[in-house]
Amino acid sequence: MANPKQQVSSRGIRILGVFVVVYLLIGSYMYFYMELPTLAYVAYGILSWVGGMMLFYRLHTSFMADFDP
Repeated sequence: MANPKQQVSSRGIRILGVFVVVYLLIGSYMYFYMELPTLAYVAYGILSWVGGMMLFYRLHTSFMADFDP
């Protein structure tokens, strides 16, 4: 059995997948169609990472609240 401390629901996995696809689409658009300074890409990466961690945390805590045995 997987460690419940690291789980999210199957719906949460789909939400995280959509987040990653949107992240890649926006990042690709920024890279290929906009001329931005390197700092903009660094800021986008950091903000996206923080947003992804917050999303995962919310999905995980929601899953664990429903998981209570």
